[in-house]
Amino acid sequence: MPKPAEYRENAALCLEAMRAAESPEVKESLQSLAQRWIDLADRDERNTGRGERGGGRPDQAPQRDAPQWQRF
Repeated sequence: MPKPAEYRENAALCLEAMRAAESPEVKESLQSLAQRWIDLADRDERNTGRGERGGGRPDQAPQRDAPQWQRF
């Protein structure tokens, strides 16, 4: 599994745990962590030229057609 896909899977796991958490502080921390994983995946795709989201060009912003679990 490529790194960006692993990062996005980690983000999905964070969001799944966030939904199960009861503490608002824990929910907030998990949401923040999930966003960091997503940001890392986006940056890795832009820097390596992989994936459709960044197109491999540093001057091109990532596309915003992300899966629903990535939208907050």
